[in-house]
Amino acid sequence: MRIKDYFTPKSLVYTGAHDNVKTTIKHYFYDNELRVTDTFKKNGEKSYIQVIGLSDVNVIEGLREIYPIDSLTLEDVFNVHQRVKIEDKGDYIFSVFHIVYIKDNEAFEDYLSLLMFENTLISFHEKEPLYLDALYPLLENYKEIKEKGVDYLYYHILDIITDHHLDVADESMRFLDEFEADILDSKRVNQEDFYQIRKSLLRIKGITSPVHPQLEKALMNQKLFKKDSEAYFEDLKDHFKRLDDNIQEQRELTRHLLDLHMNNQSNQMNQIMKTLTLFSAIFIPLSFLTGFFGMNFRYFDALEYKHSLMIFILLCVLLTLGMLYFFKRLKYFK
Repeated sequence: MRIKDYFTPKSLVYTGAHDNVKTTIKHYFYDNELRVTDTFKKNGEKSYIQVIGLSDVNVIEGLREIYPIDSLTLEDVFNVHQRVKIEDKGDYIFSVFHIVYIKDNEAFEDYLSLLMFENTLISFHEKEPLYLDALYPLLENYKEIKEKGVDYLYYHILDIITDHHLDVADESMRFLDEFEADILDSKRVNQEDFYQIRKSLLRIKGITSPVHPQLEKALMNQKLFKKDSEAYFEDLKDHFKRLDDNIQEQRELTRHLLDLHMNNQSNQMNQIMKTLTLFSAIFIPLSFLTGFFGMNFRYFDALEYKHSLMIFILLCVLLTLGMLYFFKRLKYFK
């Protein structure tokens, strides 16, 4: 690493690729009627702040004037290459997620970091979070989300993310089923596509596995996670377990399919070698006969017989048929 590329601790430097996305703020107050503003404002109501675009560091740093956000935490917000994690900071919960979702039959990956305070939830996005489209109708129309605490909104965001990951896992399973059918029917498979599926499974495994144990630990913060939301998080943990089992099952299936593919390749090679060996075995005695009768004998009366050529050809044909029958009896081929 070059010295000029090193950032000292607490350096607020955006590390992503979406510098062209203007930083915008949507502040949702949803205690009663849903109200939306474009500035940070703290008035005691339950609120959800959505920050889209991380290029303007100064605007986002203004959050620290209202909320007690640690500088190292804010540094992690701008570092979009952070590992997936959920950390209990005492006064707030800091979370980082990498989301894979499918839209219009195409897979996308996105970054999300969350800060959950007692009455406020703040989310940070590099670009417009299309995967959260289901959240906005809930804020406007769902009565229960207005009655419960901010942790209930936090649950819904995690639930939406997990549903997207389950959809990706289901799509991956569909592709694996197609690969299995191809391997069993045609004995062939597109290896490049197959390894892309394996790579995707490893990626999903890496961004989903850490969430469950870290959420378990964060839920111990009784100040931020209310008792009435406990059942919802238990259901969410069940989704995590199902997703993890699904991915684990697919990883095992990919191993079996790869073994099956390699066995098919080996069987095809063995079949080719067997065919070549049979031809070689047939032509060895024919080559011997050809070499024997082709020698320059001084006295060989049989060669002077006028039907000797036809007899020799008939002998070769009978020998070939006899060997084929012999190999068939031994079930060397079907």
